[in-house]
Amino acid sequence: MEKNKIAESIDNGVGQFEVEASIAVDDLTPLFDISAYPEEQREILTECNRRIDEANSKYRIARFREDMFAKGLRVGMYFCTFDRDENMTGFEFNEETRKMLGYDGLEDLPDEFESWVKTLVPEEKDAIVKLFWDSVRIHRELPDITHATYRMQKKDGSIIWVTGAGRFIRREDDGSLEIYMGCYRDITAQHELEDYIKIIEAIGKVFNFSLFIDVSDMSYRVISTNKYVEMAVKDPDAIRFLKNNVDATVAESFHKSLYDWLDKDKILAHLEEHGTASMEFFSDKAHGWYEGVFMIGDRNEDGSIAHIVYGCIDTTEAKLQSLAQQKRISEFETELYYDSLSRIRNRKYLDEKLIFEPCKAVVMSDIDLFKSINDTAGHQCGDEAIKRVAEILEHSIRKEDVVIRYGGDEFMLVFFDITREELEQKLLSLQSALKEITFEDHPEVRITMSFGAAFGTELVNNLIGTADKALYESKKIRDTYTVISL
Repeated sequence: MEKNKIAESIDNGVGQFEVEASIAVDDLTPLFDISAYPEEQREILTECNRRIDEANSKYRIARFREDMFAKGLRVGMYFCTFDRDENMTGFEFNEETRKMLGYDGLEDLPDEFESWVKTLVPEEKDAIVKLFWDSVRIHRELPDITHATYRMQKKDGSIIWVTGAGRFIRREDDGSLEIYMGCYRDITAQHELEDYIKIIEAIGKVFNFSLFIDVSDMSYRVISTNKYVEMAVKDPDAIRFLKNNVDATVAESFHKSLYDWLDKDKILAHLEEHGTASMEFFSDKAHGWYEGVFMIGDRNEDGSIAHIVYGCIDTTEAKLQSLAQQKRISEFETELYYDSLSRIRNRKYLDEKLIFEPCKAVVMSDIDLFKSINDTAGHQCGDEAIKRVAEILEHSIRKEDVVIRYGGDEFMLVFFDITREELEQKLLSLQSALKEITFEDHPEVRITMSFGAAFGTELVNNLIGTADKALYESKKIRDTYTVISL
């Protein structure tokens, strides 16, 4: 690898590098100039130089350690020594490193380069070791001090973030690497706090209602709120406060499931296993679908959950979009969910696909005096009447809306986006169109229908009863419509 590429990989890898002034160590014992002595003395002088070099290295390490501790940096440290060919000749940890990583003494974590390698996170180990040797190889091109942030693995297997500096100490006479000294400190709490703060800030933007909850006593701080939450009775306990929100705003059909879900022990157990816990529900007051989500905020030193975060997000639009996509049903579903006579959707489609979807209006309707058509014109004419009515109803709505043959001569219309004014105009238009139906063999037969509509953002299931009541009122007169707003 080229020098500049190695430096680039370092810069984009474990840390950012910057220059820092080193302490001066200038009172070392000088080496002998071998060339100034007779040939027969050079062998012993070479050995002397080797021992002086070794003593100087130990002295320089001691001085650098003294300098680090004088600055109050009681941190994890390690020291590598190199010969003049830049081969590593020694490796040493300080006790602060062993304590930081959960090891007990020299026997537990020996002074060996492989011990340092063992403390790296397995999936990152090869890259960091390669980076170390690459930087040693091109150390002359690098500043004296390099800074890095990376992860290490403690004896118990847990992962910590560390930040620190590596110092290249070069021999003055030939510039070869004599000592590489590294120091680092555990910044896991700071690193997690920075990420946590970012999460909390994001929660306030993502969720329209959110809480930061202390697990020890279930006290909480409101991160974000809305007008519907303000309707609920306040309580110092987060779970009781959330249950009060259920009572104040959520559709009654969801109360039991939400009460069961809002259990501290169940929530914590689910978070430990899955990381999140969520529940979808429909709000009567807000006329929309929502999803409540619990997430882990942070943990205590013993690993237990210290804080959890609750967030609530509006999913109504996503639900409606999902419903629109469901309309594109397969050929198999066409056979399963379509009425064979009228060729519109059947009651099975309502029960299995539509019943718990949110909508704006449900209309129940039936053909006035349908029995008399069968009795006077015959069942074949009655079947034709159902087909013709279904065709008009189907062609009068948007693709996103639904017409269902509810049973016999009774039909249901479901509108997902309509105003009350538009709904009434639609029913008037249908009344007029139905009266245009004629039968060649039975010109005396005329079709009228009665309509009962429930208007308001709700589940289809919750609007059917109201629509039935409205239809009952219309049937007293026939050939009319009644709309009840919720």
